[in-house]
Amino acid sequence: MTNDNNQPRLLSRQAAAAYLGVSVSTFHGWVKCGRMPAPVFGSKRWDREAIDAALDRESGIASSVKPETEYQRRKRERALEETPLQKWRRETGYGA
Repeated sequence: MTNDNNQPRLLSRQAAAAYLGVSVSTFHGWVKCGRMPAPVFGSKRWDREAIDAALDRESGIASSVKPETEYQRRKRERALEETPLQKWRRETGYGA
């Protein structure tokens, strides 16, 4: 799917970081802390419109953006939770 400018709507991590003008590691940190949305379910791609909405929210111009729904809030919060694999790695020191 593409937008009006013939740009793809779904972006890779590198393309999303470039779209925002930040490094890939900065973008990763923003996703991890919830400032930017998680990738589209079942993919490693980010929705350009979701990135725009998050950026509007962060910059304070989100008044024209719909408020976050309960589902979106829970999804964002769940993305921040530690997974069982991450917990196991932390507890065992595996991969450190």
